[in-house]
Amino acid sequence: MSNNALPLVTAHTGSGQAPANTWPSFMEACSIQADIAEMDIRVTCKQEPILLHDHSILLDQHGVDELQQLPLRARLGAPYTEYELVKLEDILHEALRRGMRLNLDIKNGQAVNPTLSLVKAVGAEHLVYITGSTEGIEVDTAGISLLLNAPMTLIMGAWADQWEIESFCKQAREAGYCGINLHEAMVTPSFVEIAHAYNLFVSVYTVNEEERMRQLMALHVDSITTMKPALLQQLKHAARVRGV
Repeated sequence: MSNNALPLVTAHTGSGQAPANTWPSFMEACSIQADIAEMDIRVTCKQEPILLHDHSILLDQHGVDELQQLPLRARLGAPYTEYELVKLEDILHEALRRGMRLNLDIKNGQAVNPTLSLVKAVGAEHLVYITGSTEGIEVDTAGISLLLNAPMTLIMGAWADQWEIESFCKQAREAGYCGINLHEAMVTPSFVEIAHAYNLFVSVYTVNEEERMRQLMALHVDSITTMKPALLQQLKHAARVRGV
């Protein structure tokens, strides 16, 4: 998945006109030909992975078929008065049909194993990388790209020192992660150099300013998650034309 010269464009869920974590928002990521579509994952009480950012007690009480029914669905938030919940299984099948890569941002530990099990069952391992919650994995993750989220404590006024960065990268590599997922405020030349020295894929979130995109491209990060994927695509194209 790595492309150091030109980072992969990861379209943050809801980066188009449609509300986040809806079927139209996924299709928008496909239509602009983003490299990766990012989406948030939670599970129902029946262990069904769905696209949803915020926790609701309703998830602990109902399966997805019940949650699809109005007025219950509307209690999950304003978008769901109009839009249905999206099953991850349906997204995976469409991603397989299109060859679309996915960043599944798992929102809590409860969703980890049901999500990974579904990815394996559908045969979508090669299209998926996982960020967010990755603790307590009981599933064989062979073929699935796991990225370790850097703790927010590494966002420091004086930046993390080299020992802290190296310790985090070593931890990721020894635990079997193929990459790391960094808040954009963490990213420094040293962090990227150390991560790449450990052969780790460097994913950065969430970057919407053109100047910061340019800086991160110059640092050769591997993926940039953005609410402005079209802008990042333009910068990639311009760099390609210049032969950078």
